[in-house]
Amino acid sequence: MPTDALRSTPPPELGKRQPCTVLFGVDHLLRIRGDQLAFYSRLRDRHGDAVRLRLGPYRTWILFHPDLIEAVLTRASASFIRFEKLTNVVKQWNGPSLLLAEGNEWRERRRKVMPAFQSKRMPGYGAAAVDHAHRLTDRWARDVGRRAEIAIDTDAVMARLTLDIATTTLFGAEPLDNGDDIEAAIQVLSDTAFHESTAPFVLPDRLPLPSKRRKLWAMDLMDRTVTGLVRRRLDDLDRGDTSDRGDLLSMLVEQHQGDATAIRNDSMSLLIAGHETSGALLSWLFACLAHDQAELRIVLAELDGTLQGRLPTVADLRALPATRAAVEEALRLFPPAYSLFLRQATEEVRIGGVEIRKGDNVQIVPFALHRDPRWYDAPDVFMPSRFRREATWPQFAYLPFGAGPRVCIGQNFALMEACLAAAAILQTWAPAPLAALPTPSAKFSLRPHGGLQMVWRRR
Repeated sequence: MPTDALRSTPPPELGKRQPCTVLFGVDHLLRIRGDQLAFYSRLRDRHGDAVRLRLGPYRTWILFHPDLIEAVLTRASASFIRFEKLTNVVKQWNGPSLLLAEGNEWRERRRKVMPAFQSKRMPGYGAAAVDHAHRLTDRWARDVGRRAEIAIDTDAVMARLTLDIATTTLFGAEPLDNGDDIEAAIQVLSDTAFHESTAPFVLPDRLPLPSKRRKLWAMDLMDRTVTGLVRRRLDDLDRGDTSDRGDLLSMLVEQHQGDATAIRNDSMSLLIAGHETSGALLSWLFACLAHDQAELRIVLAELDGTLQGRLPTVADLRALPATRAAVEEALRLFPPAYSLFLRQATEEVRIGGVEIRKGDNVQIVPFALHRDPRWYDAPDVFMPSRFRREATWPQFAYLPFGAGPRVCIGQNFALMEACLAAAAILQTWAPAPLAALPTPSAKFSLRPHGGLQMVWRRR
């Protein structure tokens, strides 16, 4: 990051009148559940870089300035834990996994999971991503026959593609026969997490309501699927098969020393979180490239010139800067993790003139941060060229994977997967022009509202 850019960063705008609230913030909660992206933008425009809200029984600070965010995520990170209400919601199906653990338990779990993301394992993971992307384009070719194009819901297709990639890279398995049901179950749990974490109160699961039946079905299906895959691997271990199969599960089995529950919980967490965000990233990338055909041509020319018709590998990534820049710009404009996991202060913290009391929540919203005109020229425009040159924005103004000790453990995997899967698809198929970008739907991750209907043309 250029030091000049950091020195020229204006200080946080503090001291503006805080927003009024009624009914202990129920009005704010309703706005968040209605259109939270617009809600955050209005807060920043009207009330500055540190906005204090009453949300039900909680006092919440929403921070919009990189300096304040850096303090929370790095220097004062030990003074915050993840918001207990949200962790309890996700824990219903994830269990006490790496995603939700705190303190020494978190450090120990992260230490155990880290080997699964070592650089030496990336070529195998990358090969799996390319293989599944290539299978997808082959299916398209068979489906269209002699026709030159195919119309699909790209968001649904990318979600299933990344599920298949996750099944192989995490469990060393072929795509699941019930993959469509698994994908539907993950969407149910994502919607459930958003609903239960933003609702003033949650009805008991035992009530005979359609939403409760969907939730229990999804939890049961995911538990049976993940537990079954873990159990089969442990059975192989009992039979003397101790080979490292090059997947994440091999590392989890080794690091957790065969503890089936711990392996299941971390596997569930990695499967849901990784697959959900990776599918959304590919959807937004292809939507942006379809909408900006000039940028698409830059990427296609790079792929054709570098790969010369062969499938990409991890070794090719350094030679694909335009592809990488397009992925990073899609992450800026439409970050799947549009809001970082809510933090809760365990003690009084003072950062940049903001006094955060013990028990206060802190929210950081990359979607709003990434579109701040103070840090980005033409912030609402897809412009990958900004990532093809030296960055001009503060380090903590770009947070698609978070930052600090709790930065996403799989960020390098996610970037590699997106670049290689996109390259493998774009070698033989290109999206037709898209008149307008879809409206983002902010639930547990940022997805195109109503799906992403697109036409793909054979190259």
